[in-house]
Amino acid sequence: MLQGPDPEADGVSTWRLIDLCRIVRERFGVTYSEGGMGKLMRSLDLSWQTPRPQHAETDRAAQERFKKGASRKPSRRSPPTTPKPGGLRSGSRMRPG
Repeated sequence: MLQGPDPEADGVSTWRLIDLCRIVRERFGVTYSEGGMGKLMRSLDLSWQTPRPQHAETDRAAQERFKKGASRKPSRRSPPTTPKPGGLRSGSRMRPG
């Protein structure tokens, strides 16, 4: 169950709390509410987040080379720009007295 569901066998692509409640009830005869299952998951240090899917042809070595190359290059910052006179300013106009 920690690897995630098998869409063909389990009928779902990601585990939801309601799915986990159903599985625990079927396998172990214990009933949890969704809130109780969420507390149990947090107490087991399991995250609700799902990893982003990866393309089947992902080249891990190329990704690592890119990461290493990018970390060595100095960052190029654009020079600060000076505000042009007479442009719009924040705030509102003052009312004449």
